[in-house]
Amino acid sequence: MKCSARYVLGVLSLMIAVPLTANAAPPPLPPGSWYNWTALYVGGNVGGGWGNTSSNGTDVAGPRTATFSSSANSSGWLGGGQVGGIFEFAERWVIGIEADGDAAKISGTSSGCSTFANGVVRGCGTDTAQLGDFGTVRGRFGYAFGNLLFYGTGGWAWGNSSGNHTTTCVSSLTAPVALCPGASTAFSGGAASFSDSLTGWTAGAGLEWGFLRNWTARVEYLHVQFDNVSTGFSTTVTTGRGTTSVVTSTASNSGFDIVRVGLNFLFR
Repeated sequence: MKCSARYVLGVLSLMIAVPLTANAAPPPLPPGSWYNWTALYVGGNVGGGWGNTSSNGTDVAGPRTATFSSSANSSGWLGGGQVGGIFEFAERWVIGIEADGDAAKISGTSSGCSTFANGVVRGCGTDTAQLGDFGTVRGRFGYAFGNLLFYGTGGWAWGNSSGNHTTTCVSSLTAPVALCPGASTAFSGGAASFSDSLTGWTAGAGLEWGFLRNWTARVEYLHVQFDNVSTGFSTTVTTGRGTTSVVTSTASNSGFDIVRVGLNFLFR
């Protein structure tokens, strides 16, 4: 009888202990181990940018060549999407690759004059240029603190730009007979448009936050650089001395600073 009572008490104790153990909170996980960053993802972004373009070039009208230099600041908005994959190793380190493409309207205007070798101004004009869209293919490398990821990024960049040139005054098509601006020779025409395909590099950094298992938000900075961009166009200028085509050739370097926020969906 004593043995049976002990047996019953033992069974009752086990029946009580098992549910209590099952409902007990699990031990806390080590910092950084509860959020796994390994995933493929797709997302969108929106932001703004600003930049500067410096140019040097020549104007050729008949046998005479004039040179010029200019600099223009630009600013505007952008928005687009990204796709990529990341892999977390050693619990905290993250490596990945990402491709993105953004529509943009980052534009600016510059004005300047070209001069002959003797310093006499040949003509002046205004240029309006715009970065219309761009994209990058970048590597990513970072360090995770749980659901926060700090990362650096860099790689290849491409873009498209377009613009318009308007001649505002001319001194002479063949010989410097009057100064420009000021007492300039009357003229008409002198407008042209141009477009360029751009390639270059990009580098930056960002902070990404995993706020749900399959969703992250980020803020990111990128510098995008396009160097040695060649642009050519011609304008037709008519004065009292006749009609002449002016051929303009330009080499420019453009740098843009981009700040954008994004949202990603992780497939896992």
